[in-house]
Amino acid sequence: MKKLSASLLIFIILALTVFGTGAGAVYNDRLENELYSDCALLLCTDNNEIIFSKNINKQTKPASLTKVVTALVVLSQCSNMDEVYTIPESCIRELDGTGSSLGGHKAGEQVRIYDLLCSMLIHSANEAATALATYVTGNDRQAFVDKMNALAQELGCTNSHFMNVHGLDDEDQYVSAMDMATFFKAAMENSVFAEIVAKSEYMMPETNMNKERKITTTNFTMMPGYKDYFCKYSTGGKTGTTSGAGHCLVSGASNNGYNYICVALNSVKEDLDGDNVDENGAFVDTKAMYDWAFTNLRLVPIASTAKIVGEVPVKYGKGTDYVTLCPGENAYGLMPRGVDENSVLIQVKEDTLPKSLSAPVKKGEKICRGQVYYANDVVSEIDLVASSEVKRSFISGILSAAERLVDSPYFRLLAVVIIAIPLLIIGLSFYARSKKRKKRGANR
Repeated sequence: MKKLSASLLIFIILALTVFGTGAGAVYNDRLENELYSDCALLLCTDNNEIIFSKNINKQTKPASLTKVVTALVVLSQCSNMDEVYTIPESCIRELDGTGSSLGGHKAGEQVRIYDLLCSMLIHSANEAATALATYVTGNDRQAFVDKMNALAQELGCTNSHFMNVHGLDDEDQYVSAMDMATFFKAAMENSVFAEIVAKSEYMMPETNMNKERKITTTNFTMMPGYKDYFCKYSTGGKTGTTSGAGHCLVSGASNNGYNYICVALNSVKEDLDGDNVDENGAFVDTKAMYDWAFTNLRLVPIASTAKIVGEVPVKYGKGTDYVTLCPGENAYGLMPRGVDENSVLIQVKEDTLPKSLSAPVKKGEKICRGQVYYANDVVSEIDLVASSEVKRSFISGILSAAERLVDSPYFRLLAVVIIAIPLLIIGLSFYARSKKRKKRGANR
């Protein structure tokens, strides 16, 4: 992959690309049959292009990926990460007998909000989640869950609903892969969240009830010792596992200015490679999607303003009866190595194409939409504009004005009046003469 500075590459993507409006899962055939997760998504966050998709709108249990949303609500309500909170006993007791993932916190322990977030997001501690929720809304847990669902609605996540803050299975708690990517993208825009999930380990400070101790991430794609899972470009993520949700992971990765979010939901834990060791399918799928994208995709021009892709008839034009169409701006997209502008096809989107135009037509005037095809798939939609100016012909202008005049309702009314008045005069004259004849006949 040709190396560009991250800032330059991001500028090019943001300034020039129109790719994200139409592309979607063009490369599914590369990996779809090899993915172990029931739902999977690889999203390029630079232009919102979906690279891989599998059941991305299917509602499925989120397990501890729920904690991403819990963290979003907490971070929206708390600005002082150094504030110390005393964990109520109720936050510990409500998890008794659930088989929860715990972080060793105790009732009455005084812990910083930042450290509780680390415990929840790095080590997936459920009592940290319940403590943070109680910190925000007190004993009214439903009020906190309502904030989670309001956030989902605000972000447009229509395939998600929450019943608790930690992710233990509930029939009415679910997300989709697409929604989970949206939650994670929003969370990564918060510097505190991004900083925490990027940690593979963290030293929990000493508290009034616990000594200083190290916690490690449950996200093994960040751990070099797990060669089957490790992705050196990972920027962090959140795992989840329950009997109902299977194995799950949402994560981010960046390299050379390319940025992705990957979601793997309801995956397996079994021997996938015949080595007599059970592998986590969510981790395997995540590594496979990242590796393929970083190895094979690069940003290339897919549409040039100099390329003529169609034409449309023009009425009353001076010296021409048509205008040619070209892309409204240079467009860039993520394409496999070896693919360039000559490897894609741009076609006019017929249902947006007018039957004709009336001169004058300005150069660069938006006329319709075009679709960019690669390997028989639509990878983008772009604006098509007039490639040149078409001036109005003087004679055609007169004819056009006459045509508009004839079509005008006022002209039609005038014509009716012009025709009706003589007829009325004739009729009145005929009536007057007829009346005189009758009068003469009566006087004889």
